Amino acid sequence: MSGLFDFLFANPFLVIILVGGLVSLFSRIGQATQQQNNRGEESEQPPVEQRPQREPVQTQPRVDHRQPKQQEIRWEDYFPQESAPPAQPKPDIQPARVEASERSLEKTEKLQERRRQLQERVNRFKEAEQDLASKKRDEANAGDPLDLNLSHLSGKEAMKAVVLAEILGPPKGRKLAKHPRRQY
Repeated sequence: MSGLFDFLFANPFLVIILVGGLVSLFSRIGQATQQQNNRGEESEQPPVEQRPQREPVQTQPRVDHRQPKQQEIRWEDYFPQESAPPAQPKPDIQPARVEASERSLEKTEKLQERRRQLQERVNRFKEAEQDLASKKRDEANAGDPLDLNLSHLSGKEAMKAVVLAEILGPPKGRKLAKHPRRQY
């Protein structure tokens, strides 16, 4: 029994899932019994044909004799634009739109020009950086009498270099002597 409690205390997530499942189960059972009770009550009521039908109560509007009779309401009072004579045409809005579009085109052209100028500056800086790097490389190579030209090394030449390094390198016996022997 204590093993069960130890297991439950070690797994609180499992306990939460179990409690949630039980609560859900009991709530469904309660809803099912409530629906059965409601269906039983409905069966006790007489069918619709047997129920006495109520006649609608007709109510007459109240007349308040204390207030004077109001004037007739005219729809023109509430919707004057429909009854009013046609107004003068509104001034043309197109010139304002044209001016706004011209201004936006000018801004766009200015931005494009600015972008082109910045791109030219970036290109100039890149070229200057490449020139500086090549100058540094030339200066570094000028002091060395041995120029291996490793920047132009092909794949075959690299393979030949690895093979020659293995051939001309120290013997394998000396390489193994550095590591302790394994016992099998």
